[in-house]
Amino acid sequence: MKLCCENCNRKLHKHGRYFRWVTSKSEHIHIPIYRWLCPSCGTTISLLPDFLIPWARFTTWVRESVIVRKRQGKSLGWIAGAVVSTRIGLSPSTVKRWWKQQTAKVAATSLWIASQLVKAGCEEDLLRMHPKPVAVEPADTWIWFGQLVQRYAPRLSRLRGYWTFLNAKIPREYLL
Repeated sequence: MKLCCENCNRKLHKHGRYFRWVTSKSEHIHIPIYRWLCPSCGTTISLLPDFLIPWARFTTWVRESVIVRKRQGKSLGWIAGAVVSTRIGLSPSTVKRWWKQQTAKVAATSLWIASQLVKAGCEEDLLRMHPKPVAVEPADTWIWFGQLVQRYAPRLSRLRGYWTFLNAKIPREYLL
């Protein structure tokens, strides 16, 4: 695999690594994050695995399972106790913060997915799929997001999760 600089399109060179703690459902894991340097312009990047987003301690799988359960109507306290082991711990306030963050991003992310489907040749009117295009409620946008993701990645493994797949594809501002 050849990595190229986003600024000058030159080949990146290995520039070391650092270690980061990541929290999954049942354990804390110390993983290496590899850094790359562009010898031409001096830009450095860290290459995160697809199950992490910048500055997040919990894996994308944990974050996605929180949102799925919240969409099912589960309480914040129930979700906090059910998603990770008691040894790991997750507070209801963290669940609430994640829910607010993701609900704020889901409309923009949905539009990005719709634009990618149109670029790929989809002729279906994707905006009409939205359950309630006028006076939109967050729950309606989450339904639309789910429909778009099914079209964007129809054969995706449920074990990997949709967000892990999307994190590898979408621009940083749309990361869930």
